[in-house]
Amino acid sequence: MGSSVEAPMAVNDYEAFVITVTQLRLNPPYLAAEATRRKAAGSAAMAAAGAASTDLAAVLLLIGTWERIAILASDLSPLQRGRFFRCTPVKLMWDSLRPAIDALGGAERFAPNFEELNATYGSWLESDEAREFRSAQRQTICLLFG
Repeated sequence: MGSSVEAPMAVNDYEAFVITVTQLRLNPPYLAAEATRRKAAGSAAMAAAGAASTDLAAVLLLIGTWERIAILASDLSPLQRGRFFRCTPVKLMWDSLRPAIDALGGAERFAPNFEELNATYGSWLESDEAREFRSAQRQTICLLFG
């Protein structure tokens, strides 16, 4: 995923990356959009809402945020990616947002970096390092919303 250089991101850059991702996920509009998604009949229903609807705006904000996170994560080294994955529920969010992504035109057109990040996360889950994160319950601990 990302650059072919496997050198780790500088410590200060990695810390800034983690802070940025956390801020994106704790941003009040993001949290409101996530609350809307959890109350809705699913992200596909949100994607099918009218063009001026708050449901469509909310699901677009969620997908756009995760696409941005995926772009930012593309330069992580394998070690940094593992650390990042331990505190970031990529698969849970992909599974939640995939129906909307499909309804809006598909990942290859609408969220290619998020799809790639999820595939990388899936490979990481198969490693011994990630054994404890294979259950949805364990991944839920990292959601950052109640």
